[in-house]
Amino acid sequence: MKPFTKGLDTETQLLVAVGSAVASGCIPCLESITEMARNERVAEKKMRAAAIIGQFVKDQPAGHMKTKADALLGTHLQAAHNPVDCPLESQAPKSAEEAAESAAETACGCS
Repeated sequence: MKPFTKGLDTETQLLVAVGSAVASGCIPCLESITEMARNERVAEKKMRAAAIIGQFVKDQPAGHMKTKADALLGTHLQAAHNPVDCPLESQAPKSAEEAAESAAETACGCS
């Protein structure tokens, strides 16, 4: 791989890209960057560390928002467990016909 910039070596650029792909939630990016990194013989341990750092960076704003919402609105988002199901899907109507109609109108696509 040709380095994108002269300021960082190829391995460092690929590790930054792995962390960035995880932080941005871009699965195709992560797949292609991981393949490039493996072709460049970047250590799996280093790629895992970059992914962990990327996920940490991604999670920080959500934690700060929960804290701010709890303070401003009296919610208990920090203490709440993460729901297993999508909140929109858990409110689905009971009949199959109503569920089909509702899905077309409110599906969030997170399943």
